[in-house]
Amino acid sequence: MDTANRSQLSLGTAFLRSLAVGLVYAIASALAAAILGPLSRLAPTLDNVVVWFIAGVLVALALAPFISYSAWSRTQTILAAWAVLGFVRSLGLGIEGSLFKPTQTLAAILGALLGILVSLLVAWCCTLMFFPRVPPSEAVPATPWNWWSWTWRVLLVGLAYFVFYFVFGATNALLYTKSFYENNPQYGLSLPPTATIFLAQLVRGPLFGLGSLFIVRSVAGPRRGLAVWLGLLLFVVGGLAPYLETTFRTMPLGFNLATLVEIFLQNFLTGLVAARLFVPRLPASEAR
Repeated sequence: MDTANRSQLSLGTAFLRSLAVGLVYAIASALAAAILGPLSRLAPTLDNVVVWFIAGVLVALALAPFISYSAWSRTQTILAAWAVLGFVRSLGLGIEGSLFKPTQTLAAILGALLGILVSLLVAWCCTLMFFPRVPPSEAVPATPWNWWSWTWRVLLVGLAYFVFYFVFGATNALLYTKSFYENNPQYGLSLPPTATIFLAQLVRGPLFGLGSLFIVRSVAGPRRGLAVWLGLLLFVVGGLAPYLETTFRTMPLGFNLATLVEIFLQNFLTGLVAARLFVPRLPASEAR
């Protein structure tokens, strides 16, 4: 990636600016929880605000490489960041929640709608903090693909997520979680019907594809680097951040570690597949 015309954003500066985004996310999440009232899974308490702050910082750090190297306009970059947050986090988890717990469908739908608005705010804040002051000199390489070419790639990313979800989910169940569920009834854990899980992930998978498409196409750069960035972004946005907010504090360390490793493998590998499908290979001279 050409950085000659870009203002240098050090790791320390990126971290400090991520703290500001985390604060905005914590306040916005607390307001959303207050609006939802009893329908919200989390109340706007001090400890929840602290966790929302940490989650917001992680999301900002994961988005920072894409925004700071964006080859799109500021407005387009905001929309790209909003797409990955909205599709992967808000809509994906909202649909999954409504299918897993039909009695809480209303809460899941309202939570997803508010989450989309919070995602827009976070995307705007991240772009404000990380977008290069000097307009980018490089452009995203044009591709001759039509709408069908993009559609089947999005669906293939969804299929990859679906496969990774069940492969690593089944492996984790055999190694740890199945026996944990059976031997620890005090946590009230139970698996939804298999058909419900299949349907939820069939819907959520293409949302990973859509979110990945917009954010990864905003950057001009070598496929390998973008693949790593995208894998980490999908892990944070679609796994680590929501898990920290809703589950981490209520479960023992062993369960948390096993689950986070499972989610990392599912989401990170999905990001690698998405980058392989969405990012054209650059000539060797341009990839340096």
